[in-house]
Formats: sequence, C-alpha cells, structure tokens
Amino acid sequence: MTLFIVLSAVMLTAAVVWLILPLLRPQLDVDAVATRRERRVASALTAILLCAVAVGLYLHLSNWDWNAKPVATAASDKEVETLLRQLEAKLEKNPDDVAGWLLLGRSYATTGQFPRARDAYQRADDLTRGENPEALIGLGEALTMIDETALRGRAGQLFDRALQLAPNHPKALWYGSMAALQAGDLQTGRDRLKMLLAQNPPEELRGILERQVQDLDQQLSASGQRAAPPALANTTQPAATSQRAIRVAVILAPTLASRVGKQTALFVLARDPQTPGAPLAVQRRTAADLPLTIELSERDAMIPSRTIATVPRVQVVARLSASGTPQAQSGDFYGQADYDFASASGTLQIVIDQIVP
Repeated sequence: MTLFIVLSAVMLTAAVVWLILPLLRPQLDVDAVATRRERRVASALTAILLCAVAVGLYLHLSNWDWNAKPVATAASDKEVETLLRQLEAKLEKNPDDVAGWLLLGRSYATTGQFPRARDAYQRADDLTRGENPEALIGLGEALTMIDETALRGRAGQLFDRALQLAPNHPKALWYGSMAALQAGDLQTGRDRLKMLLAQNPPEELRGILERQVQDLDQQLSASGQRAAPPALANTTQPAATSQRAIRVAVILAPTLASRVGKQTALFVLARDPQTPGAPLAVQRRTAADLPLTIELSERDAMIPSRTIATVPRVQVVARLSASGTPQAQSGDFYGQADYDFASASGTLQIVIDQIVP
C-alpha cells in the first residue's frame, strides 16, 4: 500500500509539472490577455482533474473494504470535494494511515484549501513523530500559504528539520532558503538555492533561481561576507520578451526623508490582494537607491508556481523595513497602489508616505 501511494505521488507530481508548465508558457503572436486567461483556466482544470484521479485511485485501489462511486472522467469542484469527504471518512475508520493523511494534505493543498491541508499534514506529522520529511514539508508549506510570517517561526523550523532528514529535497531547499532569508541569514539562503540549482531544475525555474543567487551574491559582496562569483552572471538566462512585468517608480515623501537611514532595506513587492501567502514578485534594494524605477516581472517570483502572471490584479507595495524583512513591522514606512493588468498601462507611481501602526 505504501509503495502504491509513493508511486502515485511521484506520478502525480510529474504529470502536474509536465502538463501545467506548457500551459503556463507564453506563446508568441497571440493576444496576450486572452492567452493568459486560457492558460489559467486550463491549468486550474488540469490540477483539479489530477487531484480527483489521485484521490480516486487511492480510494478504489486501497485494501479497505468499502463501496465507492467510480471517479468521473471530467471532475468538477463538487466531485473533488465529494472524493475528499470520502477519504476523510475512511481516515476516521483508519486514523493511523500516514499515507492517507499525506494524500489528503496534498489534495487539499492542490485545491487551495490550506487550513485543511495543515490539519491533515499535522496528523501525519504527529503519527510519524516528526520523522517524515513529506509531512514536515507539507505542514510547513500549508502554514506559509496561510500566513507568510510563519516562515520566521514554526514553518521555518519545520523546513530546517526536513532538511536534516532529507538534505537535498527540492521543496525543502526552496522554502528553507526563504526562511533563512527572512531571518536575515543571507549566506544560508544563498547556499540552499545553490544546492537547488545543482539538481538541474527545469529551464523555467533555473532563471529565477540564478537571478536570486546573483542578487544574494551582490548583497553578500557589498557586506564583505562573500565575493560574487563572476561566472554566475554569465549563466543567467534573459527574461522572455513575452513575460508579464510592471514598471514601478518609487519615491520617498520629503517629510520622512530625515527619518530613514541610507542602508535601510527597501522591498518593492507585488501580492495577490485576494489570497494570503508569499509575494508574487519582490525585489530588495536600500533607501539609498531612492528615488528609483524598477521592473517587477515573473522572474522576481518567490514561488515559481505563483507569479504575477497567475492573477488579473496585484497590489504593489514599497516598504522601508528597519528589521530587514519584507513583512510589515510597526514603524515601517510604506506606500502602495493597485495594478489591474486588463486596464492599467505605463509606470505605476508609489509614494512612501505611510507608517505601519
């Protein structure tokens, strides 16, 4: 049974990547707005269908003696929810089935139900007493998607523990790097991204990783901790001409200029106003760079599957952070503005003139 679940998880992950990445990849000479809308719809339907099939296979091919309805060939949200309820019911009868809780957690995460995914992964983690990397990583990811500040607390600790058990796990390295960077440990964050790059990721992800490593090398070099490797910049792939991007001009209100140190961290980020979680794009500068104009693009994503190309509208925030982390802290100075890709054009203007209470 365990072997079946492991194989199912591997095949499901491979299928999602294989099917969804081409759907998300921009195509030339096609209306950009219409194409993005079609890709988002196709990607969502693909993820839902694969989730339903995975749960259906688990329910129908498990050793439990129970009667279940066949999985429909075209799964709707309602049908997926029904399958998940059935899986929950079976787990109530067999609450020690770790593989079942892991599958339930993955299924809820796939459908964006992160509080439920958290609970399922928590149960799997309890049963394995913190010794199962998949339970640790799934729980940490769910906590992060619910509240990104969890990376500085429990979620970060979960990813660190997962890396102790599985040092080369790609997802643990990615989130572990994010946690280290939020804690101000640039060296660890950079090293984990380098380990991820060493695993020969797909080209769609390689450019994002190389860009982030390059930025971290520059920051470490500026602080005297590390000289930036000269060869890295030569391997960075140029951004695709069809990538979605936002041009942002940021200035600091004159009334606040005397209250900000030149080395204060400046974060310019885009986030989904409808869904909590990590920013869809982010760049780190310092107050000494103000005023500045930058371009936020898909290459600036923190999570490769969550970029500014996946939403119709974003909220762009420019924040001066005394703590050095992108999360808002009391006393931080910030400015923000909304950007609708369907109607907006030109440069988005942001004035940093507000204070976080």
